[in-house]
Amino acid sequence: MNGEAIKKLLLTVLLAVTVAAQPAMAVEKLELGFGLGAAPDYEGSEDYVPVLLPYARADLDSGQFLRLQGNRLGGIDFRANVLPDDIWRFGPMLGYIPERDDVDNNQVDRMQKVDTSVMVGIFWGIEFDGWAAEIEAQQDAVGGNGFLLTLDVGYKIPINYQLMVGFSVFTTYADGDYMNNYFSVDRGDSQRSGLDQYDADSGFKDVGFWLTGRYNFYGYWNVLAVGSYSRLIGDAADSPIVDDEGDPNQFLLGLMLSYDF
Repeated sequence: MNGEAIKKLLLTVLLAVTVAAQPAMAVEKLELGFGLGAAPDYEGSEDYVPVLLPYARADLDSGQFLRLQGNRLGGIDFRANVLPDDIWRFGPMLGYIPERDDVDNNQVDRMQKVDTSVMVGIFWGIEFDGWAAEIEAQQDAVGGNGFLLTLDVGYKIPINYQLMVGFSVFTTYADGDYMNNYFSVDRGDSQRSGLDQYDADSGFKDVGFWLTGRYNFYGYWNVLAVGSYSRLIGDAADSPIVDDEGDPNQFLLGLMLSYDF
């Protein structure tokens, strides 16, 4: 299945699950937050830049939810669980990955820019007794930047009535379009940047883990902390963009303040 076929499939499923979703039930809990973090200047960079980290979650009494949060690529993810169930999760998701342009590294900055990605997709998962497992499929709908498939398994631990911590591990598969746009160096890019030509193929591009914490410090006020580490692997790690000018070890750190309504 080529990229265009995947895009059409995901857009069709996104429309179908949105239309099929039951009318919104009563909102059981609403949490809004905002904070700051540090993320790589671009995927594979050794330089870090400040990023805004919004957070919003609405839990419905049916078990459905809406969630918006910053992602580890310096962008934003939104998802909607349309299943009225306390265990199973399924629904559409929408993601934003910033463009790669005007970056700190002089050689990478001379390469042609990578346009902003608007990732449209679906997720499916299960959550019970603190454990959660999820699979996400996303296709860039505007810039032709490819397809991502992410597998994630995690566990949340309530320390006490005020503090919750979580841990998860993940890996991401990227198709040829994504790998080519973010990690390949074509002839023109090589001449402009001085980097060796390189052709990145599809495959698993990273493995890593998330650490999260939520502390209710006063009334309805909370502090949310997030940390992520990922290791680029395979063709992504071997790219001159990463191997020569960047770092396969990628981090995200962030702190947010939120309020429960």
